[in-house]
This record gives sequence, structure tokens and C-alpha cells, in this order.
Amino acid sequence: MLPAASAHTVPGAPATASEEVGGVRVSADGDDWEARPDDLPARLTPVKVRIINHSGAPALIEYERFKLVGAHGHVYQAIPLLPVEENKPLDGEGTIHPVYSASKFFVAPRYHEVYPTLSPWSQPLAREDGAFGARYRLWGHDLPSRAMQRMGLPEGVLADGGEISGFLYFENATKHESRLTFQADIDDEQSGNQLADITIPFRVR
Repeated sequence: MLPAASAHTVPGAPATASEEVGGVRVSADGDDWEARPDDLPARLTPVKVRIINHSGAPALIEYERFKLVGAHGHVYQAIPLLPVEENKPLDGEGTIHPVYSASKFFVAPRYHEVYPTLSPWSQPLAREDGAFGARYRLWGHDLPSRAMQRMGLPEGVLADGGEISGFLYFENATKHESRLTFQADIDDEQSGNQLADITIPFRVR
């Protein structure tokens, strides 16, 4: 998955494209997976993202806000790294120490025990869990790997002036599409208003 001709590529990183709206800058790289499992890009579509927030408001970072959309409108969803069913304990999930550093990022309170090195946001983040519970089961028996968990983008809130990086793991989109659009719908966590609607075009080689 490489940037389309119309995408804004990052200088010195031709496989990475970026877009900035309302002070929220998002970059995406669909050709950067070099960890285990080696065959992940043939099974799913991993996309490394970097989000920088200078909007003046706290940005809500949730998997359901990110999508890949095919040329004919088919939507591929990001798969959550952890179970999200309401009131389901996370005992046995272990702890995750992210590979990538973050600045002014606060993990969703429900996941603080799993991400002990990340400070929690001050209040619970509301979400309807039904659809995402079904998407979590898309992993199957052998995924996500430990490397995928550590390199994955956590859910939470990115405060103004903050920055975070990590992988999102989508349903296998490159198997079926020749063109894809990465979409990020970022809301203000406090007001619920939209901060940025990011779209970045890609081609599949």
C-alpha cells in the first residue's frame, strides 16, 4: 500500500503520506511492517500512523474512527487489540509496553492496567461495544502477536500539543483492492464536535 500520486508524501519517506486539518496532522504508512509474523501483510493490512495534535482541544483516539475505503466504497475496519465488551475484566491479558514513545497521550481508563506505563485519561470514554466485540474475534487463534500488541496504537486521548505513533490493523484490504483511502475521523473528546476529517489516498502495488 503506497501513497497515490495525489497524496502529500513526507519528505525523505516516500512510502508515508500525510494530511493536516484543523491543527490535527495524521501520517500513514502502509508498507512498514517488518516484525512478526512475517506474513502479516498477506493476512491483514497493517498501517503505521502518527498523529500530532495542535487543534487546541483533546483528540479522541479510537479504532472505530479509522477506516480503509475501497474504490467501490467497501469499508475495511480496524481490529481492536483488546476485548472491549462492557464490564469484561482484562485479567489474563498481561501488560503491554508500547514500542513507540508518546507525548501528552492518555490511555483509555479501562485499559490502564494493560498499559501501566501510560497515564489514564481523567474520565471513562463512552462507546457502544457490540460491533467492536465482534471485530475483536476476527483475530482468530494466533493473532495478535506480542510484537503487534506492543507496536499497536493504544486507544485514548491525545491532548493539545501531543503526539503518538503506532500500527492499526485492518481487515485484509490489499487482497481485494487496487486503490484505498485511509480515513481518520477525529473528535474533540470534551465537546464531541469533529476536530478533523482526514483522507489520504493510496494505491496497492
